[in-house]
Amino acid sequence: KRMEELGIGRPSTYASIVTTIQDREYVRKDQNRLVPEDKGRIVTIFLLNFFKQYVEYDFTAALENQLDHVSAGDANYKEILSKFWKDFSVAISETSDLRISEVLDVLDDALASKLYPPKEDGSDPRACPLCGAGQLHLKTSITGGFVGCGNYPECRYTRQLGGDQQDSGDRVLGEDDGDEISLRSGRFGPYIQRGDATE
Repeated sequence: KRMEELGIGRPSTYASIVTTIQDREYVRKDQNRLVPEDKGRIVTIFLLNFFKQYVEYDFTAALENQLDHVSAGDANYKEILSKFWKDFSVAISETSDLRISEVLDVLDDALASKLYPPKEDGSDPRACPLCGAGQLHLKTSITGGFVGCGNYPECRYTRQLGGDQQDSGDRVLGEDDGDEISLRSGRFGPYIQRGDATE
């Protein structure tokens, strides 16, 4: 209903739009409500920061109207696509010149309240719970985004984006015969490690 009010899409496209954002795990359905997932928040913040004009409601609605004129035979599709592509290709080239670290910094700042909520004891929510000296930052890998310590590789603390800061991530459990025993999180789930990783 809200998409219709904003002039986004058409009734025939609403079901496929909602299915697509669920399939891509940007949102999950919970009692007929769409709840944003971390992946969806990251994509949204990226688009709002680097492709803002293309995700604004007015732009989308105006483009839909132009395409309606094309389908009615009142406008030339080549002119509309040419004008769109000219501006859009400039936006793409500007974004492709950015370093990954620049993009991660923007996302990290925008998601700070969710990634690093204030702690009850008033301590720094970005302080690494494993080494205590490093600051937590948004990072990326081939398996997706995660939060990790800025003192890597000396400190290997990581946690998943949606992970509970108290119950997930790396932490020291104790010591045995001079070796540190730690709980760690890997791509296949939590595991226990003795000492530091070696060849």
